[in-house]
Amino acid sequence: MIEWDFSITLNREPIDEELDVLYEAGLDDCSIGGTYLHCDREAETLMDAIESVLLQIRTVPGLWATGVGEDDGVTLGDAARRHGGRTQASLRQLATGQRGPGGFPKPLIEADNISLYSWAEISEWLRTTMGDDIPSVNRDIVIADAAVKLACRARETHQQAQVGHLYEIAC
Repeated sequence: MIEWDFSITLNREPIDEELDVLYEAGLDDCSIGGTYLHCDREAETLMDAIESVLLQIRTVPGLWATGVGEDDGVTLGDAARRHGGRTQASLRQLATGQRGPGGFPKPLIEADNISLYSWAEISEWLRTTMGDDIPSVNRDIVIADAAVKLACRARETHQQAQVGHLYEIAC
């Protein structure tokens, strides 16, 4: 088995009694700080590790996951801060084709002079195309985060039946 390192965001901070329930449910390999869980979970796959934590969170009524890992959606300013070695201006020039070889990832969303990009796509492009020394983003984290967010949206709009199993484990 592999030990997987990931974070999960909760809908609220657990109270002391709920912390005991979470520990007894098996979250003794996760540290809890406010609304964040940082987990070091052994499992065959990262998705298995995440799913097992999500199921254990559900042992506390009224507590559920709202996200996995860091948010993938970033502005170019956010991406520059995560990168640590490039400025927002540098990324903007790469995105517009003023510098670099072209092929910068397209925005996920463009509205009102703001573009939202995928950090996973930007970091992969910078690493493979530009040779930047930055860590890769695990695509499974991005997929799990999107699935959890979708399940929570379904919870909010009462469309539980359409989300099925994922709703049950995430929300």
